[in-house]
Amino acid sequence: MNIEELLNNYFEGETTCEEERELRRYFSRDDVPEHLQAYRPIFAYFEEEAKRNKKTPTAGRSRKNVFRRHIIYALSGIAAGILLAIGIAGLYKQASAAPDNYVIIDGKKYTDAGLIHEQAQAAFQNVSVSKDEVFATLFNE
Repeated sequence: MNIEELLNNYFEGETTCEEERELRRYFSRDDVPEHLQAYRPIFAYFEEEAKRNKKTPTAGRSRKNVFRRHIIYALSGIAAGILLAIGIAGLYKQASAAPDNYVIIDGKKYTDAGLIHEQAQAAFQNVSVSKDEVFATLFNE
C-alpha cells in the first residue's frame, strides 16, 4: 500500500496498529519526500511516546496512586451528598409552616391570635387594681 493512501486512511481512522507502526517507521527515516515532511513531527512524537510507554507501562501511575484517587473520589462524593442533605434539611426547616410566635397557657402551645387576645383580656380583668393600690405598693405608704 502507498504511504499517501496509508496517511489518508490514518486521518480517517481506518488504519490498523501494524499500519500505524509502518507509518512511524517510514517517517523516522531520513529520506522522506519534501511534500510529506509536514507529517514527520507528528509521527516522530508518536514514536517517542511509544518508546517512553515501553519503559513505563503504567506511565507513572502505580496501583497505589490509582487506589488513592478512587478513595478520594468516593469520599468527595460522600461529602457532597452529606452537604446536600444538610442544605435540603435547612431549606425544609425554613419553609415549614411552623409559626414564629406562640404563647404557652397552662402548659399548652397556642398560635391563634384571637384566642390569645381573649385569654389576655380575661387575665387583665382578674388583675385589675386601683391607682391608689399601685401608688401604695410603689411608694410604701
